[in-house]
Parts: sequence; C-alpha cells; structure tokens
Amino acid sequence: MKNKTEEQRKIRTILKEKRGISNKGLRLSTFLVLSITALVTVVLLVYALLFNKIYVVRYSEQLYENAGRQMDRLSSYLADNALTQQDTDYSMRFIADMFEGRLLLIDRDYRILKDTSDLNEDAYLVNEDIMRLMNATEGRATIEQDDSFLEIRRVESEGQVIGMLLLQVSTKERNQLSGGFMHINVALICILLLIVFFSAVFMSSISLRGLKKVGRAMKTAREGHLEDQLPVRGFREYRQLTENYNKTITQLTALDSTRQEFVSNVSHELKTPITSMKVLADSLIANEEADLTMYKEFMKDIALEIDRESEIITDLLTLVKTEKQSGQMNISEENINDLLETVLKRVIPIASERDIDVTYESYRDVVAEIDKVKLSLALTNIIENAVKYNVDGGSVKVSLNADHKNFHIKVADTGVGIPDDCKEKVFDRFYRVDKARSRDTGGTGLGLAITRNVINMHHGVIKLYSESGQGTTFTIKVPIKYSENQTDD
Repeated sequence: MKNKTEEQRKIRTILKEKRGISNKGLRLSTFLVLSITALVTVVLLVYALLFNKIYVVRYSEQLYENAGRQMDRLSSYLADNALTQQDTDYSMRFIADMFEGRLLLIDRDYRILKDTSDLNEDAYLVNEDIMRLMNATEGRATIEQDDSFLEIRRVESEGQVIGMLLLQVSTKERNQLSGGFMHINVALICILLLIVFFSAVFMSSISLRGLKKVGRAMKTAREGHLEDQLPVRGFREYRQLTENYNKTITQLTALDSTRQEFVSNVSHELKTPITSMKVLADSLIANEEADLTMYKEFMKDIALEIDRESEIITDLLTLVKTEKQSGQMNISEENINDLLETVLKRVIPIASERDIDVTYESYRDVVAEIDKVKLSLALTNIIENAVKYNVDGGSVKVSLNADHKNFHIKVADTGVGIPDDCKEKVFDRFYRVDKARSRDTGGTGLGLAITRNVINMHHGVIKLYSESGQGTTFTIKVPIKYSENQTDD
C-alpha cells in the first residue's frame, strides 16, 4: 500500500512538471493588487490621522483663544468694579453657558465668592496652580484635563491681586466631533479602498494580459510548436518582451533547422562511404571470374572508403570537443611564432607537390595564453585549405603581428576564391563551396567549423575576405591573455 501511494505521488509530480504547474511563489497580479492596496491604505490612514489631529489642534486653539478673550474682558471688568457687583453674576453665567462649563470667582483669601453652578459658594478652593498664579508674575494659565480644560485669570486692581477667575470649559463637543470625523474618514477610506482594490485588479489584469499571452506562447513553443509568433503591440514593455520572444523563436527555429540539416548531412556523409563499399563488395561477389588483381584493386578502394569514414568520424568527434559550451581548455603560455613555424613545416611538403610558394612573415615575437593543441589544429585547417584550394604554382602568405591586447594572424592565398553567396556558409558544418573538388582533396566539410569553434573558445574572432577567382584571405584575432569570463569582441 505504501509503495502504491509513493508511486501515485511520483506520477502527480511528473504531471505537474510536464504541465509546468508550480504552486510556489506569489502571483504577480496578486502582488500588484496587494501592494497598491497596502500603499493606498497607508496613505489614507496617515491622511485621516493628520486631518483629525490638525482639526483637533485648530479647534482647541480657537476654543482657547475665545475662552481667553472672554476671561480677559471679565477680568478687566472686575478689576474696575467691585467683585460683588450684581451684574457680575450675569456676566459669569453668560460666559459659563457660552462654553458649556463652570466659572468660579475666588477672592484673595481663596474663598469662592461666586459659582455659576451654585455648588460651592463661600467654600475655600486651595490648590497648587491657584496658589502659584496668585503670587506669580504671569497671571494666566491654561490647564488641560480629561474632558475639559481650565482657563485661569488673576484679577488685579491698582497693582494688587484681588481675586482669581477659574473657567472650566468642556471639550466633550470637540472630542465628539473628532470621533465623528474619524468615523467618517474610516468609512471614506473603506469606500476608497474598495474602489482602489477593484481598480488595481482591473489594471493588473490589463497590464498582465500580454505577459500571460507570452507565457502561453512559451508553453506552446516548449511543446515543439515554433511556427507561431506574437503580434507586437500594446505597452512599451510588452512590445519589447514580444519582440525578444519573436527573436528567440526565430533563433530556435533556425537552430532546429540547422540541427535537422546537420543530422541529414551526417547521415549522408556517413552513408556515402558505406554505400561505396557495398557496391564494391557486391561487384566482387557477382563477378565469379574476378582474379587476384581485381580483388586487390577493389579492396584498395574499400580501404580508401574506410579511411574516409574514419576521417569523418574523427572530425565529428573533434567538432563536438571544440564546441564552446562544452569544450575543456588546457591553457598554457606558448610562443605563437614557434607554433606557426611548426604548422608550416607540416604543410610546406604538400604545397611543394603543386609548386605552391608558402611564405611566413613575423613582425614581432608573440607569447600568448592559448590551448596549444586546439589552436594548432585550427591554424592547420586554415593553412591546409589555402594550399588545397589554390591553383598550381600559386602562393600562400602567412603573417603574424600583435598589439598590446591581441595577436593577429593573416593567411592569404591566390586560389579559386569564394563566391559572395557562399561566404556566410563556409563555416557551417559539411558545407563545401565546390563539392567535387572537396572530395578530390579529401575534405569532410568540417574543417572551418572546427576552426571557428576553436577561435571562439579563445574568445577570438575569425573573418574572411574573398572574391571568386581572386583568392581568399582569413584574418584571426585572439586575446594574448586568456580569461574564462571574457566576452568575444
């Protein structure tokens, strides 16, 4: 039972991977909606708190100012008249009713002369604040309490303190208004958040619609359908993404076409020697009167085809090893002059058979960090081609120069040249400008592909300049110092 459960779990995992389903990570649309909503929430809350705070401060300042103004007037009036005047009671009650509070008049001995609430008249009121103001230079004070504040004024007449006024102003209305405004703000915030939330959902849906199209297209491409491209339209970022996707699809299509062509070429090249050997063998079997001389001649031809098959396989293995992505580099510091001289010593005997003059010119001694075996193979391919595809009695000129960063090798011949329509294809695998001549010279069509791979592995550049019937010139530029992270110029 346990094995069955484990097997089902593995099947579900495989299906998820096949479908590209992943439950990990936050969806971009959800992130955008939450981020925008959270940002707006913070802004609105800060605004509501600041608005409420500013309202409370301004309301309190106005309340303090009005209360202070009334107290100053009453204090001035009492200073000019007796504290016990009859109309004093009316003025005190008017001010107390105005502020929904309570007003006390205290004489010099801290006795309550008048109380608008009629609770503590003739009683004594002694506390620290009153005692301090009775004898202080400044004769006014404002004291905050829970649901009210005290506005205190000292009454003076002819420079003498004759009493104190205490106005208790209620702040319940202020607090109620503040709470009401807060409730209104919260309600408005909730409404705005709903609007923002649905707007963010709508906007993210529109913004990510193109991204979802690209995602679906990528899934389709992953399944092998590379023929469809996306229309370039919409937002600038989506247009850029679509253009990059279309370019990638185009490159993948070209790569797939190249791969299919390569497989076809490999099959053809490997099949050709085998077909030749089969024809020769069948001819021997069918010819019952064949003598020893015929057998030797046919076997010689079969041996040549076997050698050709072996050469193709060897070049294919070399090509794989020189792929930039997978090739291993054995870098060492080598003298490029000596390397070229060694290569030329192997090629000059072949050139002499056709009276081809090979010259070498070195402008300076060059020591560079290279893979000696691979670069030697690349240079041999280039110089051998200059000899093989040259005319009898022609010439090959090889030169070496360097600057502070790169060394430069130039190989120029007076051969048959390369037509314009073939220049971009000569580095392709199995491509031959003249197939008949290539077979006569023993070429496999992989030499220049191997050479380009080797130069790329050294972060170098190889270029050709040629005209049909006027010879070909190859130029190679390779950095003197090798670096794994170096990019090709």
